[in-house]
Amino acid sequence: MFTYDLFDKIKKKDKNMKFKINNSEWEIKEISNADMQDKYCLDDEFTHGITIYSENTIYLNKDSKNIIRILKHELTHVWLYEYGHNQDEKEFNNEEVCEIVASSNDFINEVVKRYRSKEITYEEFIQGIKINQ
Repeated sequence: MFTYDLFDKIKKKDKNMKFKINNSEWEIKEISNADMQDKYCLDDEFTHGITIYSENTIYLNKDSKNIIRILKHELTHVWLYEYGHNQDEKEFNNEEVCEIVASSNDFINEVVKRYRSKEITYEEFIQGIKINQ
């Protein structure tokens, strides 16, 4: 049990990263729900993620269960913002949604791939323990 607890702490260590889109540098940061609520005065009890355009930063709640799905969601906001799509009260029709998905897919998958590469697997963790003994 100790090994799993330790693994979870190491696996989630420093998942912050930077990426570029449309000549703008953005950052992804994992923070606690309390920090997210305090910093942005949010009314929700639990916020999974938030994109702050003025900071060029995506904040992910490190306690969320499906963080990759949330990251993809927030990256879609970034892509829309960077390529001039007004997100205030804009409604997209079927064709527009299909075009957005097709156009943003490679970008989103590449950032997610880089983000995931910052994790280690349990097997890599155990191997590291064996090597360092």
